[in-house]
Amino acid sequence: MEKIINIKSIKPMFTQVVTTMDKYEEDISDNGILDIKRKKGDVKEFQKVVAVGDSVRTVKVGDLVKINPTRYGRTKHREGTLKDGIISDNPIVAFYFNTVEMDHKLYLLLQDNDIDYIVSDYIMEEQKKSNLIINKPKIIV
Repeated sequence: MEKIINIKSIKPMFTQVVTTMDKYEEDISDNGILDIKRKKGDVKEFQKVVAVGDSVRTVKVGDLVKINPTRYGRTKHREGTLKDGIISDNPIVAFYFNTVEMDHKLYLLLQDNDIDYIVSDYIMEEQKKSNLIINKPKIIV
């Protein structure tokens, strides 16, 4: 019988940081000014730090941080269509994160420079469905 290792905790090396890997549980679309779209399964922008390497100076375990995933983005191409002799391509960006499994749960393995900032004060609130409300102008005759 083969034995497997169930890792309970790790100590990252040098400037590496381990964070939670929280994902969106449903599609979110705010068609307001910024037109923000998040799909179910996308990694959230804010994560909790669970371990830091010895060379990490400002981030500590328990901090809520805003991660910057741009280093992990890769452009993929969907098969385009041939129309009037011009091939159109549909590039999309997919993110490939380094992960580590601890106690049967996935965590992100990032560098400290993948963190934009530490959130120093916050309140957790329920997200309300936002709809852009446009008041129709009243016409007075």
